[in-house]
Amino acid sequence: MKRVLLYFGSFNPVHHGHIALAEYAVERGIADEVILIVSPQNPHKQSSDLAPEFSRYEMCTAACQASKYPEKILVSAVEFTLPRPSYTIDTLRFLNDNFGEQMRFSILMGADNVERFDSWKEYEQILENYPIFVYPRPGYNVEKLADKMTYLSDAPLFDFSATDIRRSLAAGEAIEAMVCPEVERYIRNNKLW
Repeated sequence: MKRVLLYFGSFNPVHHGHIALAEYAVERGIADEVILIVSPQNPHKQSSDLAPEFSRYEMCTAACQASKYPEKILVSAVEFTLPRPSYTIDTLRFLNDNFGEQMRFSILMGADNVERFDSWKEYEQILENYPIFVYPRPGYNVEKLADKMTYLSDAPLFDFSATDIRRSLAAGEAIEAMVCPEVERYIRNNKLW
């Protein structure tokens, strides 16, 4: 049974922090594979500067291929085919129905998601049926549901976010310290942000 860690996000854009966390999960043996699930639209986030979903998928593909473990860090557009908005429980059910015989799924999420996790659709079902691994985000409390999730206190921390990258692009500043060359090239060639 393959252990697959699902890393949901808008990846707007994918950056070094996302990939470092996926590499960390592989190196720590948390999963056999890490799959970035590109969310077309997060029901908890409204963003007018959300790049087109296929652009975000393409950037994730490039970043995963440039990672230390391109055969173990993959990307999925599964949520593009499901009803919207995308709810994690619906995606998990779809994946279980179609791949549950060969794969056991777990979830990787940032500490910022823990604070509002109890507002997620059928969050109790997720807690009961899927191991959840939480990576630190500065300024977020992880006490809530701490007994039901695994906190990765030694996971890599980065002092920038996708929002910072978009701001830097808007200001005409360099972003090469935050994204891989392939992602930067894609952003510039497609005039994103």
